[in-house]
Amino acid sequence: MTAGWSPNSDWDGPVPNMFLGSGMEQEEHNTAKADSFKFDASYEMDGVFTGIKAGVYYTDKDLTVRDTAYEGWSAIGTPWIMDDRNAAAAVNRPELFERVDFSDYYNGKVLKGEVDNFLFPRMDLVKNYADSLRQGCQDGWHNATLSAANNGQCTGTYVPYADKPNRVEGPYAAHNISSSNEQRTEFYIRGDFELADLAVPVKGNIGLRYVSYELESTGAFVQPMTSKRGDEGTSLNDVMQQPEYKRYYDLASGESVLSTVKGTDYDTVLPSVNLTFGVTDDVVVRFGASKGLYYPSLVDARNITLLDLDYTRRLQNPGSAQDEITNPVIGLDDIELTALAGNPYLEPEESTNFDLTAEWYFAPAGSLTVGLFHKKLGNIIRNKQFDLSVAYDGEEYDVSAYGPDNTGSGTIRGIEFAYSQFYDMLPGAWSGLGLQFNYTYIDQSGLEDPNEVSGGTLGFDENGNPIADNRNTFRVFSGLPLQGYSDQNMNIVGMYEYNDISFRLAYTWRSEYLLTLRESEEYVPAYAEDSGMMDASLYYTINDNWKIGIEGSNLLNTEIKTKYQMNQAGDLTDALSFTTDRRYALSVRATF
Repeated sequence: MTAGWSPNSDWDGPVPNMFLGSGMEQEEHNTAKADSFKFDASYEMDGVFTGIKAGVYYTDKDLTVRDTAYEGWSAIGTPWIMDDRNAAAAVNRPELFERVDFSDYYNGKVLKGEVDNFLFPRMDLVKNYADSLRQGCQDGWHNATLSAANNGQCTGTYVPYADKPNRVEGPYAAHNISSSNEQRTEFYIRGDFELADLAVPVKGNIGLRYVSYELESTGAFVQPMTSKRGDEGTSLNDVMQQPEYKRYYDLASGESVLSTVKGTDYDTVLPSVNLTFGVTDDVVVRFGASKGLYYPSLVDARNITLLDLDYTRRLQNPGSAQDEITNPVIGLDDIELTALAGNPYLEPEESTNFDLTAEWYFAPAGSLTVGLFHKKLGNIIRNKQFDLSVAYDGEEYDVSAYGPDNTGSGTIRGIEFAYSQFYDMLPGAWSGLGLQFNYTYIDQSGLEDPNEVSGGTLGFDENGNPIADNRNTFRVFSGLPLQGYSDQNMNIVGMYEYNDISFRLAYTWRSEYLLTLRESEEYVPAYAEDSGMMDASLYYTINDNWKIGIEGSNLLNTEIKTKYQMNQAGDLTDALSFTTDRRYALSVRATF
């Protein structure tokens, strides 16, 4: 056993530097089901109106999420306890480890030292993690000190999920389970028309779509911890049980139960109009106006509420330190119920869209397009404070909650340029060559998040107690752009189509964009730098039914670099970088 640094000056033995320090159990089992129905009908006519289309669409979706959310961290060979650390050490338990060879790691294209193989915990310990914890307690290498004192049995945080007392379904506690039912009903009618006799011929359509959206959700209702009642026999505990405050005493039971609410009941009508103007034989102008919806994520819309109770203790002698004998608690002031919550009452985000394009078809297989677009967004879903009414044991409670809600509006507008052509004027096999190019510039306005950030998290420890975590309040900046949107995007595609051969070589580039408002390690906004990737595909058509081909992605082995925003002024610093593997795939396609 190789001696290492001892974290405790009173350790009187060697300290192993290779041991099983800790483990974490994570269980997820999600199930979903969707039933849908769709019916469309059309009727063609002569005259200005050339046809009418109508239809109905209905869908019923069920989603159940079961997720232990990485609650089950457990010390195994507890690093700060000498006996535990030695009991799980490689020198004493070699059967728990295996040697892994890294001599050809990344084909050897990494910095290498003289040692290229290392000890790792055996893979079967992870594959059968729950059984490993149980067996480790019996054999004395998991939580050795406490398990030895308990006849080879572990308790508390040291047992797998399934062995914990508060489970309601397999390894899952009530707060690990949420389910949602979403029902959408849509009706639409559209009229097509054509005015061919005008100096500039016009054709298009006008329509209306009715949408009904209903949501029901079941999830955890977690009451304030029992510590809010005060310890039994204290003046705080006595005050909490007085009639004036008894309702708060009853609520602070620390229980976690499943509750079901009928959430969003939303309906609206979405109009649309599309016009096409035949300016000349080879120039077309198009205009479109419409309203659209973006439906809430069922994760944001889950019914989960973590209640917390805050108050100020009123002492017998204000201004002096509390003392159970000389200065006890005699009342409560500033009583406030707060919560971190999902929001089953979320409504869809709304957009009003305007598009104007001009298209020039300068060749049988060639076109140039310039387009303008303007989108007004409303009902944007963001995290913010909102009022929540909670019913418990016949009492109604007004709660100040924090979580996803509909708030704010903004605008996305921009311009797009596109070019597409096959060079069929070239002789022979050269006529299969072609090129596509498009460039888009996007401007955002008013989309900055105006809301404050909560000091908590929708997380629990393994016993179902909410985790107090104020890291999300660190480095909170305003004026951040909408996530995932680059100001500039460009695509270039080289094409070849001739006889039975089809080839594509595509390069895609995008400018810097916001990855996330809160990165999970440094708790800062994270941006991806501008980057470009190249993909390619080659297919050969064997006959009318069969094609065979090869595809390649990220041929340039592009490295994605990220940056962190460090202050309100917008100063950025280099952060992580990663590379998506260059990949190749053989493909066979059949059409019948």
